[in-house]
Amino acid sequence: MSAVLFVSAESSSLKGGKVGGVADVVGDVSKALANQGLTVHVVLPEYQCLELEQREHCMEFTVNFASEYLQINLYRVAQRDGVTHYVVSHPWLNSEHIYHDDADGRPFAADASKFALFSLAVAEAINHDAFGHLDVLHLHDWHAASLAVLRAYAPQYQKLKSLRTVYTVHNLALQGTRPFSGDHSSLQHWYSWLGYDGERICDRRFMHCYNPMRAGLQLSDTVHVVSPTYVDEVMQASDPSRGFIGGEGLEHDLQQAHTQGRLIGILNGCDYETKQPRYTPEDMWSLSENALLSWMSKHALLPSNHYIAHVRAQQWQRDGITPWLTSVGRITDQKVALLAQTYQGKLVIDHVLSILAKHGKTCMILGSGDGYYEKVFNEAMGRHTNLIFFNGFALQLGDAIYQLGELFFMPSSFEPCGISQMLAMRSGTPCLVHGVGGLKDTVKLNDNGFVFTGDSVEGQIAAMLATLEQSLTMFESKPKQWAHVCKSAKASRFTWDDAASSYLKQLYMLNS
Repeated sequence: MSAVLFVSAESSSLKGGKVGGVADVVGDVSKALANQGLTVHVVLPEYQCLELEQREHCMEFTVNFASEYLQINLYRVAQRDGVTHYVVSHPWLNSEHIYHDDADGRPFAADASKFALFSLAVAEAINHDAFGHLDVLHLHDWHAASLAVLRAYAPQYQKLKSLRTVYTVHNLALQGTRPFSGDHSSLQHWYSWLGYDGERICDRRFMHCYNPMRAGLQLSDTVHVVSPTYVDEVMQASDPSRGFIGGEGLEHDLQQAHTQGRLIGILNGCDYETKQPRYTPEDMWSLSENALLSWMSKHALLPSNHYIAHVRAQQWQRDGITPWLTSVGRITDQKVALLAQTYQGKLVIDHVLSILAKHGKTCMILGSGDGYYEKVFNEAMGRHTNLIFFNGFALQLGDAIYQLGELFFMPSSFEPCGISQMLAMRSGTPCLVHGVGGLKDTVKLNDNGFVFTGDSVEGQIAAMLATLEQSLTMFESKPKQWAHVCKSAKASRFTWDDAASSYLKQLYMLNS
C-alpha cells in the first residue's frame, strides 16, 4: 500500500491545531486519501495550544541545529479516519500559539526558526524510519519548505531523495523570507553545516535573503495550487494599481514550473458528509454572548469593539433583527482591503452599510487579524447601527452565521481557493464574491451566487456595490429567482473525494 507524509503547521484533526484554511485542507483531504486506500501520516510541531487526547512516545533522536545538538521527541497523538497524526516535541517548538506576531522589525523571525527546526526534525525522523514506509512527502506552505532544501542539499538525508515530493501553496503572500546569514533567524545559523545553491532559493527581490516559498517551488517534484483559476493568476505579475494580485514576485518560478509540467491546480473540497447542527437565532445570540464574554475577560479594561458589539447584539435580539449580509474570516489585507478604500468621498464599508440601510438590511462580521482593518470595522460599527462586528474567533458562532445570513460576502483581493464560500453554500446561503481564484471556480453569477469583477480598484468597488444592489433587488422583487439561487448554492458540490482522486493521479502519480 502506498504511503504519504503530510508536513504542515496546522491540521483541523487536532484540537487547537487550526488557524486558517490550511488546517481544513490537511484535516479533510488526508481522510479522503485514506478512504481511497492510501496510508496517510500527518506531522506537526507540538504547540502549547494543542489539546491532545493521547500521546504515545515513538522515538527520541538528536539534530544539529543552530550549532547545538538538540534532543527531539516524536509522539503519535491521534489515529482516526485512517490517518495517523504525530507531533515533534522540543521546547523551541512549544510556542503558545501556532504563529507568532513579530513586533521587532524582523518579520517571520520567530516562526522561521521554529519551522526550520521542525523541518530538520522531520528529516531526521524519516531517516530513522519513524513513519514506516513512505512513497510521497507532501509539504504545505513555507513552514515545511526547508525540508525541500534539506532533501536537495544535505547528503545525510539522502533517504528524502527517494520520496516523490509535492509542495502545496496555500498562501503565496506569506513566504517566510529571512536572511541567509548575519541573524539568529537565518539559514546559515540554523544549518551551519549545509552547503546550498543560493541562486535557486534566494528571494528575487532581496538576493541576500532565503525565501522558503521559492525553495519549495524550485526544489519539489510537483507544485500544487488550490484552484485551477489560481494557476493562471500566479503566473502573472501582481499589479496593485489595478487591484490584481498574482505571483507575489514568484511568477517567474511558477511559469518555469508550469513549462516543466510541474504546476497543477486542484480545487479544494468541503465536508458534506458530517451532519451539521441547525442553528436558530436564539442559538446565535447565545453563542455571541458567550464569545463576547470570553473575549472581554482577557482584558483589564473593556475594549470598545466588544462593548459596542455586546450592546448592539442585545438591541438586535430584543428587536428580532437577524443579519442579512454576513462575513466570517480573517480580517486581513487579502480579505477586506477593498472595504477600507476611499470611494466617492467615504470608505467603501460605509457605502455598503448605507446601501443595506436603504433596504432595511443589516450586516454581521466575525473575524480578527490586522489591527488597522479591525479599527476600520469597529469605527464603522460606531457610525452604523446596522452593523455588528464580532472581533474574534469563535467556531460555533461562525457556523451559526453561515446558516442564518441571507447573503455571504467575500470581497477578497485574491483567493487561492477559499473555504468560506463553500461552507456558506453548503448551508444554502448564496455568496457575493470577487471573481478571482477559487471564488471564480465555485460561484457562478445568478446561478448559485453573485460575482463582481473589475480592471481597477475603482472598477471593482463600483461593480461590487452595483452587484450588492442587484442582489437586494432580486431578494425583494424576484423571490422565485432568489429561491433558485439559494437552491443552486445548496446543491453545489466540491468534494474532498474528487480532490483526493486528483491528488493520487496528478500530484502523487499513483493509481490508487
